Amino acid sequence: MPKNSKVTSTYENNPFFVAGNGITLVFDLARNLGILLLIISILGFLGNSGPEDYNNFSNSLNRTLQSWTPNDWLIALGTGLILGLAVAMVSALFGGVSSYASLQLAKGRKVTISEAFRVAFDNLWPFLWLQVIILVKTVLWTLLFIVPGIIMTFRYSLANTAFFDERKKLRGNAAVKESLKLTKGAWLTTFSSNVLFNILTLGVLSPLVTTAVNAVLYRQFDAVGTKKKPDAHWLSWVTLALPFVILFFAFVFIVTFVAGIVIGTKTAP
Repeated sequence: MPKNSKVTSTYENNPFFVAGNGITLVFDLARNLGILLLIISILGFLGNSGPEDYNNFSNSLNRTLQSWTPNDWLIALGTGLILGLAVAMVSALFGGVSSYASLQLAKGRKVTISEAFRVAFDNLWPFLWLQVIILVKTVLWTLLFIVPGIIMTFRYSLANTAFFDERKKLRGNAAVKESLKLTKGAWLTTFSSNVLFNILTLGVLSPLVTTAVNAVLYRQFDAVGTKKKPDAHWLSWVTLALPFVILFFAFVFIVTFVAGIVIGTKTAP
């Protein structure tokens, strides 16, 4: 391992420290890439449209679709397929950059933006196929019930990083199976390490957090191998409960707000 490595051999199960240590690792060994991920994160957050913008777009789209002819639909379908493939390729390219960086950081190696993009581009099609496999498997699990879909989303989360591991030479479903092996007995740690920081930052830093967390988790899960992993940290259980607590209070707030309006309407002169 290089002398400038910032990787530690200590197994960390505190989700806050997993994300925090990972982000530190990103800016220690891949500073320019970390800045790029930070910019992408902020731009993605600022680019989110509000409910009013969405409603206006939806109403305008509905009026347009009602006037379309069969030829218009065929042209739109072809254009949609082309645009969809383009979006999928761009998404796979940036996902590959993030995943390759996670692997190099897990090994304590420095990684540059140009190197990450070059490797991601060279492996674009097989990496895109991996995304299709993960998507199909996740959707099938979700159809059983929502909870298995959520669990498997995080069980599959290290498949992208494993894909770039030159020692293992994994492609397609083999990378998915490797992720299942790595996260076995540590689903809750994987979930909370990704989710806690995103909750605290309102999801603003999601691309950066994903790269950072996967680097730390891949390094320590791969080192443990088939041995039993340490139990989840108590903060992981808090993180698991936190979305339900937020939803509960949001529900109470909405019910209270609606009830106040109804009562106010009835008591109005």
